[in-house]
Amino acid sequence: MPPESSTTSAEGNAPAPRSTVWRDLACVAALTVLAAALGAFFDFGERVYQWTRSVERFQLDELPATLFVLASGLAWFAWRRYGESQRELRRGRALEQEAERLLADNRRLASQGIDAQESERRHLARELHDELGQYLNSISLDAARIRDLSAEREPEIHRVSLALIQSAHHVYREIGGMIRRLRPIGLDEFGLPTALEHCVDGWRERLPGASFALTVEGDFSALTDTQNITLYRLVQEGLTNVSKFARHARVEIYLVRTSADPGEIVVTMADDGPGTDLTKPRAGLGLIGMRERVEALGGEFHIASKPQGGFLFCARVPVQARLPVPGAPNDPAGLAKSEK
Repeated sequence: MPPESSTTSAEGNAPAPRSTVWRDLACVAALTVLAAALGAFFDFGERVYQWTRSVERFQLDELPATLFVLASGLAWFAWRRYGESQRELRRGRALEQEAERLLADNRRLASQGIDAQESERRHLARELHDELGQYLNSISLDAARIRDLSAEREPEIHRVSLALIQSAHHVYREIGGMIRRLRPIGLDEFGLPTALEHCVDGWRERLPGASFALTVEGDFSALTDTQNITLYRLVQEGLTNVSKFARHARVEIYLVRTSADPGEIVVTMADDGPGTDLTKPRAGLGLIGMRERVEALGGEFHIASKPQGGFLFCARVPVQARLPVPGAPNDPAGLAKSEK
Protein backbone atom coordinates (compact mmCIF):
# COMPACT_ATOMS: atom_id res chain seq x y z
CA MET A 1 0.00 0.00 0.00
CA PRO A 2 1.29 3.54 -0.69
CA PRO A 3 2.41 5.53 2.33
CA GLU A 4 -0.21 7.80 3.81
CA SER A 5 0.02 10.73 6.15
CA SER A 6 -2.40 11.30 8.97
CA THR A 7 -3.91 14.50 7.55
CA THR A 8 -7.23 14.56 5.73
CA SER A 9 -8.07 15.96 2.33
CA ALA A 10 -10.83 18.48 1.78
CA GLU A 11 -12.88 16.05 -0.33
CA GLY A 12 -13.56 13.53 2.40
CA ASN A 13 -12.08 11.40 5.13
CA ALA A 14 -9.30 9.92 3.01
CA PRO A 15 -5.81 10.69 4.34
CA ALA A 16 -3.86 13.29 2.37
CA PRO A 17 -0.60 12.13 0.71
CA ARG A 18 2.75 13.15 2.24
CA SER A 19 3.50 15.41 -0.73
CA THR A 20 0.55 17.60 0.24
CA VAL A 21 1.77 17.86 3.84
CA TRP A 22 5.26 18.93 2.83
CA ARG A 23 3.86 21.40 0.30
CA ASP A 24 1.72 23.03 3.00
CA LEU A 25 4.69 23.23 5.39
CA ALA A 26 6.79 24.79 2.63
CA CYS A 27 4.08 27.44 2.07
CA VAL A 28 4.01 28.29 5.78
CA ALA A 29 7.83 28.57 5.91
CA ALA A 30 7.91 30.72 2.76
CA LEU A 31 5.24 33.08 4.12
CA THR A 32 7.16 33.37 7.41
CA VAL A 33 10.42 34.25 5.64
CA LEU A 34 8.58 36.70 3.38
CA ALA A 35 6.95 38.40 6.38
CA ALA A 36 10.34 38.69 8.13
CA ALA A 37 11.94 40.13 5.00
CA LEU A 38 9.17 42.69 4.46
CA GLY A 39 9.24 43.65 8.14
CA ALA A 40 13.02 44.25 7.99
CA PHE A 41 12.79 46.16 4.71
CA PHE A 42 10.04 48.53 5.83
CA ASP A 43 11.23 48.80 9.46
CA PHE A 44 7.88 47.55 10.58
CA GLY A 45 8.84 47.39 14.27
CA GLU A 46 10.00 51.06 14.35
CA ARG A 47 6.91 52.22 12.53
CA VAL A 48 4.68 50.37 14.97
CA TYR A 49 6.60 51.94 17.86
CA GLN A 50 6.08 55.41 16.42
CA TRP A 51 2.36 54.75 15.93
CA THR A 52 1.93 53.48 19.49
CA ARG A 53 4.07 56.09 21.36
CA SER A 54 1.03 58.24 21.98
CA VAL A 55 -0.77 55.39 23.72
CA GLU A 56 2.17 54.13 25.74
CA ARG A 57 0.00 54.05 28.82
CA PHE A 58 -1.89 51.08 27.31
CA GLN A 59 1.33 49.00 27.14
CA LEU A 60 0.81 48.15 23.47
CA ASP A 61 4.50 47.37 23.15
CA GLU A 62 3.84 44.21 25.16
CA LEU A 63 1.50 42.85 22.50
CA PRO A 64 4.16 40.74 20.67
CA ALA A 65 4.64 38.50 23.70
CA THR A 66 0.87 38.21 24.12
CA LEU A 67 0.42 37.40 20.46
CA PHE A 68 3.17 34.81 20.69
CA VAL A 69 1.39 33.10 23.59
CA LEU A 70 -1.88 33.26 21.63
CA ALA A 71 -0.26 31.76 18.52
CA SER A 72 1.31 29.00 20.61
CA GLY A 73 -2.03 28.27 22.25
CA LEU A 74 -3.78 28.12 18.88
CA ALA A 75 -1.10 25.79 17.57
CA TRP A 76 -1.53 23.54 20.62
CA PHE A 77 -5.31 23.66 20.17
CA ALA A 78 -5.01 22.74 16.47
CA TRP A 79 -2.66 19.88 17.30
CA ARG A 80 -5.11 18.47 19.85
CA ARG A 81 -7.99 18.69 17.39
CA TYR A 82 -5.81 17.12 14.74
CA GLY A 83 -5.02 14.17 17.00
CA GLU A 84 -8.71 13.71 17.81
CA SER A 85 -9.64 13.76 14.14
CA GLN A 86 -7.04 11.10 13.39
CA ARG A 87 -8.36 8.90 16.18
CA GLU A 88 -11.89 9.30 14.81
CA LEU A 89 -10.67 8.42 11.33
CA ARG A 90 -8.96 5.28 12.58
CA ARG A 91 -12.04 4.34 14.53
CA GLY A 92 -14.22 4.94 11.46
CA ARG A 93 -11.97 2.78 9.30
CA ALA A 94 -12.06 0.03 11.91
CA LEU A 95 -15.86 0.19 12.03
CA GLU A 96 -16.07 0.07 8.24
CA GLN A 97 -13.84 -2.99 8.15
CA GLU A 98 -15.94 -4.62 10.87
CA ALA A 99 -19.13 -3.83 8.95
CA GLU A 100 -17.65 -5.33 5.78
CA ARG A 101 -16.61 -8.42 7.69
CA LEU A 102 -20.06 -8.82 9.23
CA LEU A 103 -21.69 -8.30 5.84
CA ALA A 104 -19.43 -10.96 4.31
CA ASP A 105 -20.28 -13.32 7.18
CA ASN A 106 -23.97 -12.63 6.71
CA ARG A 107 -23.77 -13.37 2.99
CA ARG A 108 -21.78 -16.54 3.65
CA LEU A 109 -24.31 -17.74 6.23
CA ALA A 110 -27.21 -16.90 3.93
CA SER A 111 -25.58 -18.85 1.12
CA GLN A 112 -24.96 -21.81 3.41
CA GLY A 113 -28.58 -21.65 4.57
CA ILE A 114 -29.84 -21.67 0.99
CA ASP A 115 -27.54 -24.59 0.14
CA ALA A 116 -28.78 -26.55 3.16
CA GLN A 117 -32.39 -25.79 2.26
CA GLU A 118 -31.97 -26.90 -1.34
CA SER A 119 -30.08 -30.02 -0.25
CA GLU A 120 -32.93 -30.94 2.09
CA ARG A 121 -35.47 -30.28 -0.65
CA ARG A 122 -33.53 -32.47 -3.05
CA HIS A 123 -33.41 -35.24 -0.42
CA LEU A 124 -37.15 -34.97 0.27
CA ALA A 125 -37.98 -35.03 -3.43
CA ARG A 126 -35.87 -38.14 -3.90
CA GLU A 127 -37.46 -39.88 -0.91
CA LEU A 128 -40.97 -39.00 -2.05
CA HIS A 129 -40.28 -40.33 -5.51
CA ASP A 130 -38.34 -43.45 -4.60
CA GLU A 131 -40.06 -44.58 -1.40
CA LEU A 132 -43.58 -43.21 -1.21
CA GLY A 133 -44.08 -43.34 -4.96
CA GLN A 134 -43.22 -47.03 -5.08
CA TYR A 135 -45.57 -47.87 -2.21
CA LEU A 136 -48.40 -45.96 -3.85
CA ASN A 137 -47.77 -47.83 -7.07
CA SER A 138 -47.91 -51.12 -5.19
CA ILE A 139 -51.16 -50.08 -3.50
CA SER A 140 -52.62 -49.18 -6.87
CA LEU A 141 -51.60 -52.53 -8.38
CA ASP A 142 -53.01 -54.52 -5.42
CA ALA A 143 -56.26 -52.55 -5.59
CA ALA A 144 -56.51 -53.25 -9.31
CA ARG A 145 -56.02 -56.97 -8.57
CA ILE A 146 -58.78 -56.85 -5.94
CA ARG A 147 -60.99 -55.03 -8.42
CA ASP A 148 -60.54 -57.73 -11.04
CA LEU A 149 -61.16 -60.59 -8.59
CA SER A 150 -64.26 -59.03 -7.04
CA ALA A 151 -65.85 -57.72 -10.20
CA GLU A 152 -68.63 -60.42 -10.28
CA ARG A 153 -68.63 -61.98 -6.80
CA GLU A 154 -68.25 -59.05 -4.33
CA PRO A 155 -69.81 -55.78 -5.59
CA GLU A 156 -69.04 -53.88 -2.39
CA ILE A 157 -65.39 -54.93 -2.41
CA HIS A 158 -65.25 -54.02 -6.08
CA ARG A 159 -66.58 -50.53 -5.31
CA VAL A 160 -64.09 -50.05 -2.48
CA SER A 161 -61.19 -51.18 -4.69
CA LEU A 162 -62.16 -48.62 -7.35
CA ALA A 163 -62.24 -45.87 -4.72
CA LEU A 164 -58.85 -47.03 -3.43
CA ILE A 165 -57.37 -46.85 -6.94
CA GLN A 166 -58.72 -43.33 -7.40
CA SER A 167 -57.32 -42.24 -4.02
CA ALA A 168 -53.92 -43.71 -4.83
CA HIS A 169 -53.86 -41.90 -8.18
CA HIS A 170 -54.87 -38.63 -6.49
CA VAL A 171 -52.14 -38.94 -3.86
CA TYR A 172 -49.61 -39.83 -6.56
CA ARG A 173 -50.51 -36.67 -8.51
CA GLU A 174 -50.21 -34.57 -5.36
CA ILE A 175 -46.82 -36.07 -4.60
CA GLY A 176 -45.73 -35.31 -8.15
CA GLY A 177 -46.68 -31.67 -7.61
CA MET A 178 -44.78 -31.61 -4.32
CA ILE A 179 -41.71 -33.09 -6.01
CA ARG A 180 -41.84 -30.44 -8.74
CA ARG A 181 -42.07 -27.70 -6.14
CA LEU A 182 -39.22 -29.18 -4.09
CA ARG A 183 -36.88 -29.72 -7.02
CA PRO A 184 -37.42 -28.25 -10.50
CA ILE A 185 -37.92 -30.84 -13.20
CA GLY A 186 -35.09 -30.94 -15.71
CA LEU A 187 -32.80 -28.52 -13.87
CA ASP A 188 -30.12 -31.12 -13.16
CA GLU A 189 -30.54 -33.02 -16.43
CA PHE A 190 -31.22 -30.33 -19.05
CA GLY A 191 -30.09 -27.03 -17.52
CA LEU A 192 -31.63 -23.79 -16.43
CA PRO A 193 -33.27 -22.56 -19.70
CA THR A 194 -35.14 -25.85 -20.21
CA ALA A 195 -36.28 -25.93 -16.59
CA LEU A 196 -37.58 -22.37 -16.88
CA GLU A 197 -39.45 -23.20 -20.08
CA HIS A 198 -41.08 -26.14 -18.34
CA CYS A 199 -41.99 -23.93 -15.39
CA VAL A 200 -43.52 -21.24 -17.61
CA ASP A 201 -45.47 -23.89 -19.57
CA GLY A 202 -46.96 -25.12 -16.31
CA TRP A 203 -48.13 -21.62 -15.42
CA ARG A 204 -49.62 -21.20 -18.89
CA GLU A 205 -51.87 -24.14 -18.09
CA ARG A 206 -52.78 -22.82 -14.63
CA LEU A 207 -53.41 -19.23 -15.76
CA PRO A 208 -55.10 -19.31 -19.17
CA GLY A 209 -56.07 -15.64 -18.79
CA ALA A 210 -52.44 -14.49 -18.67
CA SER A 211 -49.83 -14.45 -21.43
CA PHE A 212 -46.21 -15.36 -20.85
CA ALA A 213 -43.09 -14.61 -22.88
CA LEU A 214 -39.70 -16.05 -21.94
CA THR A 215 -36.49 -14.79 -23.54
CA VAL A 216 -33.14 -16.45 -22.79
CA GLU A 217 -29.85 -15.12 -24.12
CA GLY A 218 -26.36 -16.36 -23.36
CA ASP A 219 -24.64 -19.51 -22.16
CA PHE A 220 -25.86 -20.97 -18.85
CA SER A 221 -24.09 -24.32 -18.98
CA ALA A 222 -21.26 -23.58 -16.53
CA LEU A 223 -23.21 -22.16 -13.58
CA THR A 224 -23.04 -23.60 -10.09
CA ASP A 225 -25.98 -25.44 -8.58
CA THR A 226 -26.57 -22.55 -6.18
CA GLN A 227 -26.74 -20.05 -9.03
CA ASN A 228 -29.07 -22.27 -11.06
CA ILE A 229 -31.49 -22.85 -8.22
CA THR A 230 -31.40 -19.18 -7.19
CA LEU A 231 -32.28 -17.97 -10.68
CA TYR A 232 -34.98 -20.59 -11.00
CA ARG A 233 -36.51 -19.70 -7.64
CA LEU A 234 -36.59 -16.03 -8.63
CA VAL A 235 -38.68 -16.77 -11.69
CA GLN A 236 -40.79 -19.27 -9.79
CA GLU A 237 -41.57 -16.80 -7.00
CA GLY A 238 -42.29 -14.07 -9.55
CA LEU A 239 -44.80 -16.30 -11.33
CA THR A 240 -46.38 -17.17 -8.00
CA ASN A 241 -46.90 -13.46 -7.34
CA VAL A 242 -48.45 -13.11 -10.80
CA SER A 243 -50.93 -15.87 -9.93
CA LYS A 244 -51.89 -13.98 -6.77
CA PHE A 245 -52.12 -10.39 -8.00
CA ALA A 246 -52.10 -10.31 -11.82
CA ARG A 247 -53.93 -13.37 -13.13
CA HIS A 248 -54.85 -11.65 -16.44
CA ALA A 249 -51.61 -9.77 -17.08
CA ARG A 250 -49.06 -9.95 -19.84
CA VAL A 251 -45.81 -11.24 -18.31
CA GLU A 252 -42.39 -10.84 -19.91
CA ILE A 253 -39.38 -12.70 -18.54
CA TYR A 254 -35.80 -12.01 -19.62
CA LEU A 255 -32.80 -14.10 -18.63
CA VAL A 256 -29.58 -12.69 -20.05
CA ARG A 257 -25.94 -13.46 -19.44
CA THR A 258 -23.66 -10.61 -20.46
CA SER A 259 -20.74 -11.35 -22.75
CA ALA A 260 -18.20 -9.44 -20.65
CA ASP A 261 -15.62 -11.43 -18.72
CA PRO A 262 -16.47 -12.61 -16.09
CA GLY A 263 -19.90 -11.07 -16.72
CA GLU A 264 -23.16 -11.19 -14.86
CA ILE A 265 -26.62 -12.68 -15.19
CA VAL A 266 -29.63 -10.37 -15.35
CA VAL A 267 -33.14 -11.64 -14.61
CA THR A 268 -36.04 -9.30 -15.31
CA MET A 269 -39.75 -10.00 -14.96
CA ALA A 270 -42.37 -7.38 -15.81
CA ASP A 271 -46.15 -7.52 -15.95
CA ASP A 272 -48.88 -4.99 -16.75
CA GLY A 273 -51.08 -6.01 -13.83
CA PRO A 274 -52.59 -3.80 -11.14
CA GLY A 275 -49.23 -3.13 -9.50
CA THR A 276 -48.81 -2.08 -5.88
CA ASP A 277 -47.83 0.85 -3.69
CA LEU A 278 -44.28 0.14 -2.57
CA THR A 279 -44.47 2.79 0.17
CA LYS A 280 -46.85 0.58 2.13
CA PRO A 281 -45.56 -2.47 4.04
CA ARG A 282 -46.25 -5.84 2.46
CA ALA A 283 -47.47 -8.82 4.44
CA GLY A 284 -45.74 -11.49 2.35
CA LEU A 285 -42.14 -12.63 2.57
CA GLY A 286 -41.66 -13.57 -1.07
CA LEU A 287 -39.79 -10.44 -2.12
CA ILE A 288 -37.67 -10.55 1.02
CA GLY A 289 -36.66 -14.12 0.25
CA MET A 290 -35.84 -13.19 -3.34
CA ARG A 291 -33.65 -10.32 -2.20
CA GLU A 292 -31.84 -12.50 0.35
CA ARG A 293 -31.12 -15.16 -2.28
CA VAL A 294 -29.65 -12.63 -4.70
CA GLU A 295 -27.60 -10.76 -2.11
CA ALA A 296 -26.23 -14.06 -0.76
CA LEU A 297 -24.52 -14.44 -4.15
CA GLY A 298 -23.18 -10.89 -4.07
CA GLY A 299 -25.84 -9.58 -6.46
CA GLU A 300 -28.37 -6.76 -6.53
CA PHE A 301 -32.17 -6.92 -6.43
CA HIS A 302 -34.47 -4.05 -7.41
CA ILE A 303 -38.23 -3.70 -7.73
CA ALA A 304 -40.43 -1.02 -9.28
CA SER A 305 -44.19 -0.68 -9.19
CA LYS A 306 -47.06 1.73 -8.70
CA PRO A 307 -50.85 1.31 -8.46
CA GLN A 308 -52.29 0.38 -11.87
CA GLY A 309 -48.78 0.58 -13.30
CA GLY A 310 -47.65 -3.04 -13.32
CA PHE A 311 -44.81 -4.64 -11.42
CA LEU A 312 -41.16 -5.20 -12.32
CA PHE A 313 -38.21 -6.79 -10.59
CA CYS A 314 -34.62 -6.97 -11.78
CA ALA A 315 -31.90 -9.15 -10.28
CA ARG A 316 -28.21 -8.94 -11.21
CA VAL A 317 -26.05 -11.87 -10.16
CA PRO A 318 -22.29 -12.02 -10.85
CA VAL A 319 -21.21 -15.13 -12.73
CA GLN A 320 -18.11 -15.52 -10.57
CA ALA A 321 -20.01 -15.35 -7.30
CA ARG A 322 -17.40 -16.08 -4.66
CA LEU A 323 -17.94 -15.39 -0.99
CA PRO A 324 -14.84 -14.27 0.95
CA VAL A 325 -13.17 -16.93 3.02
CA PRO A 326 -12.14 -15.89 6.56
CA GLY A 327 -8.44 -15.03 6.63
CA ALA A 328 -8.13 -14.87 2.83
CA PRO A 329 -6.40 -11.87 1.19
CA ASN A 330 -9.71 -10.49 -0.08
CA ASP A 331 -11.40 -10.77 3.28
CA PRO A 332 -11.85 -7.42 5.06
CA ALA A 333 -10.91 -8.92 8.39
CA GLY A 334 -7.77 -10.43 6.89
CA LEU A 335 -6.83 -7.09 5.38
CA ALA A 336 -7.27 -5.37 8.72
CA LYS A 337 -4.97 -7.85 10.40
CA SER A 338 -2.31 -7.57 7.70
CA GLU A 339 -2.31 -3.77 7.88
CA LYS A 340 -1.69 -3.88 11.59
